[in-house]
Amino acid sequence: MDTVIVTQKNVLRKLIAEAIRDEIDTKLPELVKEATRKPYLTKEELMDLTGWSSRTIQHLRDSRQIPYSKHGRKILYPTEGILEFLEVHHIKPYPPKD
Repeated sequence: MDTVIVTQKNVLRKLIAEAIRDEIDTKLPELVKEATRKPYLTKEELMDLTGWSSRTIQHLRDSRQIPYSKHGRKILYPTEGILEFLEVHHIKPYPPKD
């Protein structure tokens, strides 16, 4: 950790503003993405998001591997549930060999 001693008020304000700007630059894009994300996806939107075929989605749904809601013939997939499914099934690569 770097040690910084500030003796002038304007220098402290500049350091604080810079730290806040850095945090905003790193966090804002993810916050905007999360805030504008739809809570439920149609089959077509799920296909666009994952690249899965219609048949793959049907298989995952029929085998109860992915969550969904159904009302009549309308089927919707909760975005958060799909992202959790993808995270659980994420396979990490082997570390590079030296």
